[in-house]
Amino acid sequence: MTKVAGLYARVSTARQEEQETIDSQLSELRSRIKADGCELPEENEFLDDGWTGTTLERPGLDAMRDGAVAGQFEVLYVYDRGRLSRTYAYQEIIIEELANKQIEFVTLHDVLAKTPEEHVLQAMQGVFHEYERVKIAERFRRGKLHKARNGVLINGGALYGYDYIKKTDKVPAHYEINENEASIVRRLFEWVGMERLSVYEVKKRLYDEGIMPRKNLRKIWSNGTIRRLLRNEAYLTGVIYYNKSEAVVTKNPTKNEKYRKVKKGSRRVRAKDEWIPHHIMPILADNGLFEKVQSILDHYAKYQPKNKKYDYLLSGLVWCECGERRVGDGYSGNHYYRCIERIKSMPIPATCKAQGVNAVLADGFLWMKLEKFLSDKEQMREQAKKWLMLEQMKGSSDQSERAKLANQLESLESEKLRYTKAYGSGTIEEAQLKVLLRELDQKMTTLQKRVKSLDSTSMVSTVDDNLVAKLCDEAMVVLHSQTQNEKKRLIQDIIDKVTFYDKGVVRVEGHIPQFAQNMAYGTERRHCRTAERGEVHTI
Repeated sequence: MTKVAGLYARVSTARQEEQETIDSQLSELRSRIKADGCELPEENEFLDDGWTGTTLERPGLDAMRDGAVAGQFEVLYVYDRGRLSRTYAYQEIIIEELANKQIEFVTLHDVLAKTPEEHVLQAMQGVFHEYERVKIAERFRRGKLHKARNGVLINGGALYGYDYIKKTDKVPAHYEINENEASIVRRLFEWVGMERLSVYEVKKRLYDEGIMPRKNLRKIWSNGTIRRLLRNEAYLTGVIYYNKSEAVVTKNPTKNEKYRKVKKGSRRVRAKDEWIPHHIMPILADNGLFEKVQSILDHYAKYQPKNKKYDYLLSGLVWCECGERRVGDGYSGNHYYRCIERIKSMPIPATCKAQGVNAVLADGFLWMKLEKFLSDKEQMREQAKKWLMLEQMKGSSDQSERAKLANQLESLESEKLRYTKAYGSGTIEEAQLKVLLRELDQKMTTLQKRVKSLDSTSMVSTVDDNLVAKLCDEAMVVLHSQTQNEKKRLIQDIIDKVTFYDKGVVRVEGHIPQFAQNMAYGTERRHCRTAERGEVHTI
């Protein structure tokens, strides 16, 4: 009976550089399937072209695993185990999944495993696939470093304003100034240094003049790209660096993508003594323009965020329902919290259709609710009592003895640290260390019991009710007379996140007891009561 086959093929960018394309794998796999007399439907060819083997999150691999669950094929062919993954543990996971579904696994360039001994040998070959990946990566790294230290230009993508010229028999690889891009670089520095345009204004002018970035698929410049270009000293000094940064795993990806071809999608700057310099022709003249641009950028970074016509009370805390932040944005005398996706995508139309929220209304409403929550009489009396008790304890006659005990405990901690260091350096033996630490622990326990005793005798169980009432009245006056800056500091201490949704709903999340609630504002009738701990409701 003819079996239905499936095949999986993968090749990474590094492999393609070695001329091992995915087509060569497919040709060999199809020939073997035909020779074995199996049927290969087109939908059973699962491919990952240009994907790293260090992760299991690959579209072709996921489709193959889903096909196995659905019973789409009876036997799976691969070029070798390393196509499934370059990590041995991942290989075993996938092969076990296939075995559990009674799917035969055929690898063209590994040992055919039928006996227990052959299974062990095939597993060993899987380990070598992982070792091979590490070996290749290390060989490439050391080879590039050696070339760079000997003056060879390593092409990591030419800096904007330059073209990478490949080596020939007559000249080595080098950068040449791209006059078209170089003129744009000079114009950017002039726009900021002479016209004092902001980065946002530079971005808009580039779009208006039809000047596109080199790589961005959306054909618009990002603020970060413009800032990095304006900060790059290579345009003035003519010195670029190899080995300046290293690839690291992205901790907080800006895009929530299921599949990522590159696992290490972020960069981390190395120590400066590891940088390898290479000299190129500078684009900018040494006329002070570069330094002027740096001072202007520094000025904007320090003062521009504060130069607002309206002091947004919730600045830095507001989010949109789409998951992006909201920022203060005003025009024609009106002020709103708008989704930042609208600004990031400019001048391309935004995908988030959430409306802006009136900042004056939102700020006033949230402060009113927060003020009402903090003005709760019972809660305020309880806090006032605790504060007065602590103050009375601080003013008691035992305070000096408490300070003395604290100093003694600190001295014992220092002594313990000295003994530990002495043991580490070999000055004292382990048996001596144990005896000394046991004696110190006994002394510290005695002192800690004395401190607890003082605390319990110093803490009074009741306080003057008139004093509590007076303190509450004073606190109420302070709360109702907060300035705008004081309100902002209080809100930043209490509130963690404010999320705006459609239909006027706001979710406020804070980090004090009983403060996690939904609030709606608008024309509907409002019910005013304080949320219980952990309760979420609409006011």
